[in-house]
Amino acid sequence: MKIAHKLVGSFVSVSLLTSVVGVVAIAQSQKIAENLAIAEAEHVAQVLAASITHYAYYNQKSISLERSDELQNYTHVLHERQKRDIVVVNRQKLILADAVVENIGTIFDHDQGNEIQQTIQDGKSRSFLEKSVDYPQGIKLIVLPLKGEQNQIDGAIILEWSSLFDKAIAKARPTMVLISITSLACVILALILGLQISSSIAKPLQSVTEVAQQVTEESNFDLKVPVISKDETGILAIAFNHLIERVKVLLTEKEQRSEELQQALTQLHNTQFQLIQTEKMSSLGQLVAGVAHEINNPMNFIHGNVTHIDSYTQDLLRLIQAYQEHYPNPPQTLQEVLDDVEFDFLHEDLIKLLQSMKVGTERIRQIVLSLRNFSRLDESDFKEADIHEGIDNTLLILQHRLPAVEVIKDYSQLPLVECYPGQLNQVFMNILTNAIDAVEESAQQTQPGKIWISTQVTADNQVQIAIADNGAGISEKVRSRIFDPFFTTKPIGKGTGLGLSISYKIITERHHGKIWCDSTEGEGTKFVLEIPVHQPKLMAS
Repeated sequence: MKIAHKLVGSFVSVSLLTSVVGVVAIAQSQKIAENLAIAEAEHVAQVLAASITHYAYYNQKSISLERSDELQNYTHVLHERQKRDIVVVNRQKLILADAVVENIGTIFDHDQGNEIQQTIQDGKSRSFLEKSVDYPQGIKLIVLPLKGEQNQIDGAIILEWSSLFDKAIAKARPTMVLISITSLACVILALILGLQISSSIAKPLQSVTEVAQQVTEESNFDLKVPVISKDETGILAIAFNHLIERVKVLLTEKEQRSEELQQALTQLHNTQFQLIQTEKMSSLGQLVAGVAHEINNPMNFIHGNVTHIDSYTQDLLRLIQAYQEHYPNPPQTLQEVLDDVEFDFLHEDLIKLLQSMKVGTERIRQIVLSLRNFSRLDESDFKEADIHEGIDNTLLILQHRLPAVEVIKDYSQLPLVECYPGQLNQVFMNILTNAIDAVEESAQQTQPGKIWISTQVTADNQVQIAIADNGAGISEKVRSRIFDPFFTTKPIGKGTGLGLSISYKIITERHHGKIWCDSTEGEGTKFVLEIPVHQPKLMAS
């Protein structure tokens, strides 16, 4: 065989190898695009499933056909925003919400492989192809389980991802065309220049081939093809490096979009959390202030008139005594009346009754004042406040729960603290309520319930408040999550899981302080709060 034939044959072989590399690269690009589309579809479906589950359980408390109107409205909003079909079914594959309203209440039976039932049983996501008369080519669908509060599977969400696949393929198509053109160019160049180029082209092509295979196998887009010449092989290497960089940029943009979506969802969750709490505390403050105001007016009227009643009663008693002194021997009829009303006892007991009324009305006035101070609607701004007064007002509000609990105070001399008094009262209320609950629910029946409250000023000019109880304590696993939003160990309907999370934000974000919990199972729990005496000037402004 002639040398020319060998060269042509070798370059034809090289050109075929390049073509194979191109085909592999195109196939891999399409596979990457499909995998990205599947990953994005699963991510979007998981986000929608989490959103629908959160809506169903925290707003509707269940997923059922009877409540499907509100669930349908919510799903319709998601459908409009996502621009793709969304279907929600229960465990019996009954459609609870669908972009096509006529399908609600029917059985979803387009999964020929029974993928939905399998997902409901084992909790694993699956994709399948739905074919119909309108869509003979089929629609790509993905199904994810809907999990409830106890991690039970109550149904499934089916999401159409054909559009995601088409977009991913459309984005990858220029890359695949570029690979095809590059591979075709390599074949043509190999055939034309085969008689002139020999071993100088074999090594660069081998490098390109090795890097291409390594990139497709390892998905390592930091690899580069070494450029060792300025001829066609060098151009090919540069083009392939640009291709790798482009794919890397696309993947980076994809990751950034995913992160931005996650950040947006987190921000939405935090905003919703803040709105709920703001509305809750605003309503509570207005209610407390309103009740205090309504009680205060008639109470002041009663308290003011008790003094006059006392004065008038004393005058009447003195008048009767004067009559007794001047008429020591009253007529028989009058004496019978005096004996019947037991005037001596009435004289003694009436004074006691009036004194008791004075004490009672004064006590009610103090309670009303504490309610007004606790609500602090007129003290919502940043100001100096007495921490001990806030704690005592909170204890007075909770007095009805404290008969069986001994509260031991160890107050140090504290300066006035720059703070938001109303928000600090909210923190004291949350922690003291939890302490009372812990003492009441404790299995330690051998000792009475106790709560210790101590205050001090630390060396670095921080006010430290410690609230401890002798309840059953909490485990390390629970303690690590007590400040998480919506986390609670209390039964449904008794705890929202917001109290300690709100307290954490108030102390750390609003007052630049610290809050932590020390607890040992069987030995009780202690919460410690630290806030600066003087807040940063920027906060005060």
